[in-house]
This record gives sequence, structure tokens and C-alpha cells, in this order.
Amino acid sequence: MKIMMLCALLALLCGCASPVWETVSDDVPQEEAIAVWQEEAYTITLGLPQEAVLQEADAGRSRYRVAETGLEIMTEVFLSSDLHSALRHVSGQDADSLTVLETTRFSLPEYQFAWYEAETGQLCRADLVMDGMTCYAVVCATPEDAGDSLLGEVRAVLATFGLSRDEGV
Repeated sequence: MKIMMLCALLALLCGCASPVWETVSDDVPQEEAIAVWQEEAYTITLGLPQEAVLQEADAGRSRYRVAETGLEIMTEVFLSSDLHSALRHVSGQDADSLTVLETTRFSLPEYQFAWYEAETGQLCRADLVMDGMTCYAVVCATPEDAGDSLLGEVRAVLATFGLSRDEGV
């Protein structure tokens, strides 16, 4: 009788084992994620001054400089989860310290803002377009003492800010 009771209890305990859960890892290799993201992102188009020379270019980022005037033009395509982190990425400033003008460009939200970069002594103006988590930024930086004289050139550059996609035609 004791053996029968023990066998019955053991049979009941068989169902107490935890089920095997099948999981899928969310870890996507970084290189693959960046490659897919870059294929889907637009390309920034811009009308640059004739004297602008490419100083630096790497994945999603370019920097041009006009030697005569000191005007620097930077373009960048990057990922950001929200506006505040995108503003910080572009300007290095907290969103609370910036006055941001919100408009639309290409039916997407556009944010225009300016700040003073104390480390380099530059006046900076940026246009930021957000397409979901993909951000497209153009920043124009002028030497502090030449800000007024270069205002027209900065406006002309920012007015030509566009996005295009290579359709593989």
C-alpha cells in the first residue's frame, strides 16, 4: 500500500516541472543593424558655398569648412529615441536651455535652434528633421565675430537642406 501511494505521489509530481520556455534574443549584431538602418535612411542634400572644402567624412557625418570666412557646415544622420536626446546630440546642450522653433519640412517635423559654443567661440545654428527615430541634422557654425556678416550665407545653406533617396534607377 505504501508503495502504491508513493507511486501515485510521484506520478502527480511529474507535472510540477517548470515548462521549457523558448526565447528569442533581441541582441542584433551592431554591424547588421547599422547596415540595415543606413540602407533605409535618406541622404542629406545641401547647397554648399563654392569655397567649402570637405574636412571630414565618415558613416553618416560630414564636415565642410570655408577657409576664408571660418564658416563650418556639418551634416549628420543618426538615430535618436526622442527630441531631447537628439537636441543634446546635435548641440551638446540640454533641451531646456535651447529655444526651439518647431516647423515641418518634407511633411516631417523640423526643429530649428541656435546656441553659442563657448569652447570654440562659435555661433551655431541647426536644422533637425526627425523621421521616426532617424534624425537628419545640418549645423552651421560661424566665428563669434563674423556671425552677422555670415548670416546670409548660413540662411542660404539651410534653405537648400533636402533629403533624397537613391531608388537604384
